[in-house]
Amino acid sequence: MGITNNLKQLKNKEDEYGFVSFYLNTDIGEGGQPSEEWKIKYKKAVNGLKQYADKSETKDEKNAIKKITDDIEKYIEDHRDELQKSIIIFASGDGSTWESDIFQVPVETEVMWEPTPQTGQLEKLEKTFPPTAILLTNKQDVYLIDTSMGKIREEMQFHWDVDSEDWQEYKGTASADRTAAGSTQVDKVQKRFEENRHRWYKSLAPVINKQMKNRGLDTAYIIGDKEYAKDLEDNMGERVKEVINKNLISTPTHEILNEIYPENVR
Repeated sequence: MGITNNLKQLKNKEDEYGFVSFYLNTDIGEGGQPSEEWKIKYKKAVNGLKQYADKSETKDEKNAIKKITDDIEKYIEDHRDELQKSIIIFASGDGSTWESDIFQVPVETEVMWEPTPQTGQLEKLEKTFPPTAILLTNKQDVYLIDTSMGKIREEMQFHWDVDSEDWQEYKGTASADRTAAGSTQVDKVQKRFEENRHRWYKSLAPVINKQMKNRGLDTAYIIGDKEYAKDLEDNMGERVKEVINKNLISTPTHEILNEIYPENVR
């Protein structure tokens, strides 16, 4: 499920040997760190763990820290092509807990070896980037992107089926699918949708609100052409935090987050 769903459990954990709390800023994008700087900080963080091991007075603790250090190095090597802005890892000395995740928001690089997980930075991310819905409108397709802490948890598609006159739900929709869905509409279907879209968007709003409630999403951003975004906003109520009139339907999902959190995510 990932760190974003296990924060409460992590805060209550404790280990007789200790917990490694590992925060690494891997931002190498525009306006971020120079391309080699994150590697230097990474090396210092790993060396910090080795110093904890050297200072330990027990063999079991030394071995626990060494094992975690090896696991962290392997994890980062295995995910080198997936790096975004940061990596956060929590690992217990007894091996029972390993929580790791890659984020699109930056953190301050630091490594700690304490009896309990040091979740301060993670809690700060939760407050800065709370669970939020991003709604992309594209005529008879509306996409819900479930995000938390600047991380995409899941995508859903709501597609208006003209024959059944009902919204169909699909989970796990990728940006490539959004492009395809938007490019295969038939003129006749488009015309009919335009004639009825106010009523049909009104029927979709309660469905989206229910999804948001079930997912713990308190606010929503709506992104789309002015007319369609306005139709959805009018029926969503106070949940809508902001409307962005841009057509981002074919934009990769992680880039859409830049529109929501431009100063923090980029």
